[in-house]
Amino acid sequence: MKRRNIVFKALTCGLASLAMTACTDTWNEHYQTKPELNATETLWDLIQADPELNQFEAYVKATGYDDDLSQNRFFTVWAPVDGSDFYTTHPLEGVSDSMINVYKLEFVENHIANYNHTASGMMTENRVKMLNGKNNPFEGEVNSYFFKGAFVKDANIAAKNGLLHKTEGHANFTANIWEQLAKVDSLSLINAFLKSFDEIIFDELNSIKGPIVGGQVTYLDSVIREDNEWFDRFGDISLEDSSYTMFAPTNKAWREMHTKAKTYFVYDNTNPQGDSLQDAMAKDFMCRFLVFRNTMQRSPEDSLTAYCYTNMTGGMTGRTQKKTFKDEELKNLYNNVLEEQELSNGTLFIVDSYNFPTTIWHDTVRVEGESLLSSVENPAIKTDEYAKCSKEYGSISKDSTAWYKQVSKGTVGVYAPLTRTGKPEVTFTFNNVLSAKYRVKVVFIPANYLNPRDTLLLPNKFKAELSYRTEKGKSTKISVGKELYNDPTRVDTLTLIPDDAAEGVDYFEFPCNEFNLDESATKFTQLKLTCTIGSKDEEHDRTFRIDQVFLEPVIE
Repeated sequence: MKRRNIVFKALTCGLASLAMTACTDTWNEHYQTKPELNATETLWDLIQADPELNQFEAYVKATGYDDDLSQNRFFTVWAPVDGSDFYTTHPLEGVSDSMINVYKLEFVENHIANYNHTASGMMTENRVKMLNGKNNPFEGEVNSYFFKGAFVKDANIAAKNGLLHKTEGHANFTANIWEQLAKVDSLSLINAFLKSFDEIIFDELNSIKGPIVGGQVTYLDSVIREDNEWFDRFGDISLEDSSYTMFAPTNKAWREMHTKAKTYFVYDNTNPQGDSLQDAMAKDFMCRFLVFRNTMQRSPEDSLTAYCYTNMTGGMTGRTQKKTFKDEELKNLYNNVLEEQELSNGTLFIVDSYNFPTTIWHDTVRVEGESLLSSVENPAIKTDEYAKCSKEYGSISKDSTAWYKQVSKGTVGVYAPLTRTGKPEVTFTFNNVLSAKYRVKVVFIPANYLNPRDTLLLPNKFKAELSYRTEKGKSTKISVGKELYNDPTRVDTLTLIPDDAAEGVDYFEFPCNEFNLDESATKFTQLKLTCTIGSKDEEHDRTFRIDQVFLEPVIE
């Protein structure tokens, strides 16, 4: 999913003449004069000589295409005759270089295409790829052809390097979603952030090599590709041959949500890049799942699904995350829509409030109960993950449908004491925790789910400690239950409440975020469960059968 704005760099005439002897068949076909056209003038000659094209001539010259239309490269030109509305509303006199570049993209390149495009017979659903990448319709029948709605008054005027069609009126430029973001002043903040991912890359593979001069390879055509990593991951909204729906928050909505989003990405004081990382991560998550690929929506009236990919080489392999909006969340996407714009590659909805739930970033952090089983092979060795216990997978038969559906993936971690009076300890590590509020939860399953012959169902008795990162970058811990019990007769989800929590508070607010930290900075946020059964206690079960532990976001 690359953005391909190809720039052809001119070479000196000497190098071009040397190189023509080594051109490929494709190169020859693309650039050679077509033998079936008995013309001696170039396209530029025809435009200069035509009294109806004086204004078009001025725009072609101002944008530098007079040289291109004089060369052997084969073009088709649709030239609006003098008096077109564009010439009145877009004067050349006194405009800046940046505006000339706009005229080049939106007018001149919108009326020129590579190769031969003849008006012939009946043409329906015929679209032509222009130099600016747009796909403009060229349709009609004999004596009644239209180029994107502009009537073709004179067709098929032959030049030795192409064809010229003269039109009454011009082809209106239709921006794609990416181009439109830059045009709308109220979208400047999201546009600036996405543009920060732009990168200019020399595309050696698609560049056409010329002769070796002074021991160095020269190129007849140097292809420069503009790449954007964000597009690769979420959707290339610059592609003309794709179709997207995008919801874009105005600057007002952006500022409001950015202030809130930053609170979830507070880094500890030891991180020298904490402030910049906080800003970048907040913006990154704010821009996730704004873009929906229309071709991948099963029923857009009922739901919309956005995807995040990790593959940076194009294509849609390596899918890692998706978000589906339906019911109330889907309705919320369309709240406070200021404007709906139909563009060349989809629809842009401009919204004046940030209608995306904070769960886009403040989501559940989940660890499977069996995740510790691959940590260390010798169960007798004390580790950070578990101690004083053996470990094994517990699997629920799919034949036990009702039980199987209650347990994540149908498997659990079983941690049994090494001795008759042993007290297992297990420690689970949470990654990518944000500086936000979470409920700490652990899920136990009954013994008979794994072995129906276990009829003596006793509760576990344990204590729990939560470790976390402080503002100073240190690890500290708090008790989230000194004496806890589960219900051994059902799948039981316990909420572990901090001992010092205020009345009515059932969550813990982490002061620092750990999202996207490297491995050396992890293992701060952990939940440790320790069996507290006495040596003579026969009323409780010493074996932990844990389906999962998780941090559930508190949504405000």
